[in-house]
Amino acid sequence: MAEFYKVITFHNALIVSEENHGELGNLIVGEHEQAIACSPVVAIAITSMPSYIFLVGATHPAPLRVSLSDLSGHIIPLRLEYHSEHNRLAFLHPTLDQYLSAIPPREQNGYARIEGNRRSASGWELFQLESLAEEEITPRLELLAERLDHLFSHEITVDELLETIRSEALFGTPELLDAALPFISTLNLDKIATLLLQDEALCGALARQMPEDPWAAEGIPLLQRWISEREIYGETVPAPRYECSINYTVLGVTGLHKDIASFTHACIHAMRRKVTPTRGPAILACVRNEGIYLLEWIAYHRAIGIEWFFLYSNDNDDQSDDILRTLSEQGIITWVDNPIKPGKAAQHKAYGHALSVVPDILDFSWVQVLDGDEFIALDPQRFSNLQDYLVWTETHPVDAISLNWRFVASEPLAEGEETLFRDPLTMRNSRFVRYDIIGDAGSRLVKSMFRPAQVIQSHAHYPLASYRYATTICLSDGTPHTWHAPPKGQPQSAAFSNHVVFEKIGIYHYFYKSPEEWMWKSSRNRGDNPSKQGLDLRNFVDGWTGNFMSQLAEDRRAGEDQWMAGRRAPFLSELEKLKSLPGMMQVLEKIYETYRERSALIRRRLQAENIRERHSENNRVFFDLINIIE
Repeated sequence: MAEFYKVITFHNALIVSEENHGELGNLIVGEHEQAIACSPVVAIAITSMPSYIFLVGATHPAPLRVSLSDLSGHIIPLRLEYHSEHNRLAFLHPTLDQYLSAIPPREQNGYARIEGNRRSASGWELFQLESLAEEEITPRLELLAERLDHLFSHEITVDELLETIRSEALFGTPELLDAALPFISTLNLDKIATLLLQDEALCGALARQMPEDPWAAEGIPLLQRWISEREIYGETVPAPRYECSINYTVLGVTGLHKDIASFTHACIHAMRRKVTPTRGPAILACVRNEGIYLLEWIAYHRAIGIEWFFLYSNDNDDQSDDILRTLSEQGIITWVDNPIKPGKAAQHKAYGHALSVVPDILDFSWVQVLDGDEFIALDPQRFSNLQDYLVWTETHPVDAISLNWRFVASEPLAEGEETLFRDPLTMRNSRFVRYDIIGDAGSRLVKSMFRPAQVIQSHAHYPLASYRYATTICLSDGTPHTWHAPPKGQPQSAAFSNHVVFEKIGIYHYFYKSPEEWMWKSSRNRGDNPSKQGLDLRNFVDGWTGNFMSQLAEDRRAGEDQWMAGRRAPFLSELEKLKSLPGMMQVLEKIYETYRERSALIRRRLQAENIRERHSENNRVFFDLINIIE
């Protein structure tokens, strides 16, 4: 006989899930109830697993995740430990000796998260179960409890899991398999992955039962079909277009803590790991309103050996969709439309889609995550192209390569804003900002190139692999990338290298460009921030414009580019080829005209809102540079 409970924390708060990210938290119900969007969570106890409870969304299937832990899924199983002296319970990870802990809710909103990494239990690690009222026990919860009890009534084997899928016993309870995931060995998971690759009917059964799951409904069938076509024809051409559904918000939060989101997510990752690539390096990027730089950026990287581009865009209003459309139709890029719900960020959703749903990216041996103002730079005296560098690197065991970067300094536009339509950015700006001006934290950041089958998600600076598999990460010189000594004030993170290595290869970061371009950049929404339409003038504050002013003086420059200058001829040749594509020059003219109109509008808005007078003298200098006067 199953039992159903609410879970009460040590702080007399209720365990809930935060709706934006599925984070488990504890909420003081009452005056703070509407302060943060949360969904109720129920604990189910079943006869066949008396020392466990199973946390599940009370009203509907909902992804759940425990902070500082790899626990995630639509159902989270937890071991019980009784503490009779307090008449309370502690909850442990199903396979590790780590306890859940309830952080005290904040006064402002009555909410705080649950964390899953404690080594002992007392106080905050203790909980109580409160029986659910009879009217709150829905038919869905009863069905789920019945099927959980059946699933765990005997040993969980590969055959049992496959039979559960084939019998379509998941209807009404699509979260059921997630409860089993922590108990499945990696070896058995690989066996299931192999069978999914071979059995189209099995994949179809999963897809029918989980129509809202991006991996079951789209990712696994796409992968199986793609692999079959590659085996038949010997090679495949990457698809010109995809769409990352606006409803796939789960892709934007999954994997950011090396967590596997669900049974189907674990399966597709195991399936993708079996793919052997046949092509060279590719780039994965989000490009929003990058039209005036996009063609140069693509041409340059094609000239050094990048074979393909997986470019995600959302809500472009600078006409750059026309460039992306033309390039995808000409077989040069895969363009992915990535619509975003209001207030959601585009970047992680895009990376999650590319690295767990799109199959074509697996055909490339390496993928570099890059932004539109970042360029891979190679020493031409050492390597003729990127593939030469990768051949050298692959003499070491490596799954990811962390490249340090250098900031390229600002330069004025010689003949006004029309200069940027005529002269490539990489030829206009060639001097570097001194490392000490950028600071230790900025200088030691890395950008990563990795084997796409080995990872499940990526931050802007480094990839994330599943906790089930080991990966090897090195710096650009082949030495191990370690991060035990972060910059002062920064957490330990793979985003930073312990020291800067800028030999043979690195990233040039054209962060500053010209004053006019900085003005344009500052008015745009960033891909790693919640999506926002129209002009956004919130960046015009002392800290942001002061950042630009900090590198402007001559004594803050150090050194000049030689690497990109040495590749100028093949780059310009490639740029002319792209410009000669049918209709491309007309597209560029539309983009330039849009830039002119937007630039004029920004100036009018800055003047109308008298922003110049709101800031320090240092920042007024910036407004003088772009001719914003009182």
